[in-house]
Amino acid sequence: MRTPVLAPYDDLISITGDQGLPLSRIEEMRRKYGVNTITPPPREPLWRQYLRKYDDPIIKILLFAVALSALVSIIRGEGLLDTIGIVIAVLLSTLIAFLNEYRSSKEFELLNAHRDDLAIKVVRDGHPVSVPSREIVVGDLVLLEAGDGIPADGWVVSTDDLASDESAFTGETEPVAKGVKDRLLKGALVTAGKGRMIAGAVGDSAEMGVIAASLGIDHATLTPLEQKLEALARIISSFGYSMAVLVFCTLLVRGIILGEITGLTITSVDVILHDVMLAVVIVVAAVPEGLPMSVALSLSLAMRKMAKANCLVRRLIACETIGSATTICTDKTGTLTMNQMVVIEASINRPVHTRRLPETRAEWITLNAAVNGTAHLEERDDRVIVIGNSTEGALLRWLREHGLDYLQIRRETDIIRQHLFDGRRKRMSTVISRDGRSWLLVKGAPEILASLCIQSPDLDEVHALASRAMRTLAFAHKEIIDGDETETGLTWDGYVGIRDHLRDKIAESVATCQRAGIRVRMVTGDNAETARAIAAEAGIMQGGTVMTGEAFRSLTPAEQVGAAEELDVMARAEPLDKLLLVSALQKTGAVVAVTGDGTNDAPALKHADVGLAMGIAGTEVAREASDIILLDDSFATITSAVWWGRSLYENIQRFVLFQLTLNFSACILIFIAPLLGLPEPFTIIQVLWINLIMDTLAAFALCSEAPHPELMNNQPISHDAPIVTPFMWLSIAVTGLFLIAGGLLQLATGFLGGSTPAEIGTVFFAAYIFAAVWNGINCRAFDGKMPPFFRGNPTFFAVTIFIVAVQVLIVQYGGAFFATVPLSLELWVRAGVVSASVLVVSLLLRLGYRVHNVYLSPK
Repeated sequence: MRTPVLAPYDDLISITGDQGLPLSRIEEMRRKYGVNTITPPPREPLWRQYLRKYDDPIIKILLFAVALSALVSIIRGEGLLDTIGIVIAVLLSTLIAFLNEYRSSKEFELLNAHRDDLAIKVVRDGHPVSVPSREIVVGDLVLLEAGDGIPADGWVVSTDDLASDESAFTGETEPVAKGVKDRLLKGALVTAGKGRMIAGAVGDSAEMGVIAASLGIDHATLTPLEQKLEALARIISSFGYSMAVLVFCTLLVRGIILGEITGLTITSVDVILHDVMLAVVIVVAAVPEGLPMSVALSLSLAMRKMAKANCLVRRLIACETIGSATTICTDKTGTLTMNQMVVIEASINRPVHTRRLPETRAEWITLNAAVNGTAHLEERDDRVIVIGNSTEGALLRWLREHGLDYLQIRRETDIIRQHLFDGRRKRMSTVISRDGRSWLLVKGAPEILASLCIQSPDLDEVHALASRAMRTLAFAHKEIIDGDETETGLTWDGYVGIRDHLRDKIAESVATCQRAGIRVRMVTGDNAETARAIAAEAGIMQGGTVMTGEAFRSLTPAEQVGAAEELDVMARAEPLDKLLLVSALQKTGAVVAVTGDGTNDAPALKHADVGLAMGIAGTEVAREASDIILLDDSFATITSAVWWGRSLYENIQRFVLFQLTLNFSACILIFIAPLLGLPEPFTIIQVLWINLIMDTLAAFALCSEAPHPELMNNQPISHDAPIVTPFMWLSIAVTGLFLIAGGLLQLATGFLGGSTPAEIGTVFFAAYIFAAVWNGINCRAFDGKMPPFFRGNPTFFAVTIFIVAVQVLIVQYGGAFFATVPLSLELWVRAGVVSASVLVVSLLLRLGYRVHNVYLSPK
């Protein structure tokens, strides 16, 4: 394994300085040192991936049987065509499975590529800007603070108690304090403090890239849905194996009785081999190999659609679980609101700046707003973008609107150190030097600062602003004497009221969740008055309680469970409070989705059933702890994710319903027909064609169904709910028995038409495939209501037309392979029309089931 090499610190600092990389040198550095993307590890060759499809025991048995069949056919000098047909079917089946697996892996690669699009704060040509991680180059001056992911290997240029978590590389769990010229690693996380670094190695040249190049890691895990489907597959497989044994024994006895098996003759061996192959093919038809593929396909489609809807799915389980969510604990800022903070009112008329030591409250507030923060403003596409904390951004915008340059004020001020905002302290402070004296500037929650001041101010005006859904921020200061930097003995300077307007249609999105049986709860650091006002405006207040984090924290665990059920809003929440709320709700049986953007939100995001991190405002720690990243930070996107999650689950149920109906009817027909003295209903090739429809084409057709609005009017699906519902079992039984009865009737009487045994069997085969196609339409109307017939799933009709066209070609021109004879137009029409009666059966079944639920079931 090669050793990562960083560009020398002294060489880089001479280029970058404190103004960042000149724009004119960015392309030069990219050409010289490479791009900041990691080449995926080498994958197994495609030919080897394809050959692995033959490791399946069923395929091995089938190939062994095919080899014996070929040997017998060669000895007899006939029957080789059937063997070739089976080989072609096996090749087609394995090829389709391989192509679907390949497509699924490509989907994951595309989704993982979004990680390189996350915004990084850098200084270029003296201006703070945000750029995608993939555009970082060696020499870039990167701004870091707690919660950020380190985008490249590099050197620390400046530090204010900077510490990083490098456990992924060293195994050491304790954060490592970093000083100037210390090395930072791409992929590590900043856990405390802030600082600047110069990128010294990017992409494959960074230590993470070197390690990734030497490893091929498979993170495949089984999701709960896949576990349910595996359990169902085991039951169905047992049924299939049992039916195979019964069919083989039945045909063996029949052969002996009819004199087809008389001893160790070529004819007897041929008959026994035929019976063995038919039994094996029944296993192929009965064993639901298509279930895993339907899951992969549904997840792939859902993940792509969710990505287009601004949901980046990081873990497969989230696609399933988000559709089962019963409660959403959401942040306010940026999620419910637009994350465009604006100062609406203040205790002073306007900000005022002086180069001397401030004398008035307005001057102290102005100085505090400019230097006591880490945010920046960036002009982009004729808009002013906030880089960093949105509340601090509102203060900088406020100064800008009054003609004040915050960068100039910072340059004029000797900033000694900063104590960053903490969710527990609810404040931030900065130590500055002015006129030979040291001062402590503090900003934060008004009630917190008021308790730290020498004289407690009147907070009536602050409460009035909070009741109008404004976030209130207070300012205070003190002179540092004898090195006392404690945030006590402060002088109150004043306050501002900051408004972050709700996003468009947030009230509608919240109402949609409530109709869907999902309770929305708001968790915010704002005070109770502000939180209540915003929650009421968003429609979250539904008769529940508003409780502060401190009050919730003081309860016993049992009391927290009761309080959580009644809670609509948690105000003045600390990160631990969010985690306690999630735990309490889960104890009630709720499936909890939680949003978060900060480093301290990571425990709650990790503990929740679904963690949703903010893609714009979220820290790297929050994103790493999450299951889904909201690329637009909007609550409405969560509603969309729930919609797609429910659609995914329902589409898989559609496929299961379709496949089990055909499994059941085909196996019973093959078993019963010989017992009744009827011809075998299907040849081996025909069974393989039916299996191809069940396992592959139906998955494409039914798993492509678009979500329908009715999904958001249903209650959430619980974790322990079975995949196959009582109605599905009833539908499988009724529809399957209908197909069995119709099939036996045709084989016995030829009521659909046919003047010869070959023609009667061909009409049966055609009608059975048509009935399967019609039943696909029944499965689309899974919930008893037909989705938009054409617009809802054009893929279904494309696949249906393909199946019908291939069936016609098989019958008309594939007689040698499929043991069919050409049919007249009249017989085709009769088979198609009569087989459509399965639609009527399903319609009556759904109507009866709904009548029973609405009128007859006990209330």
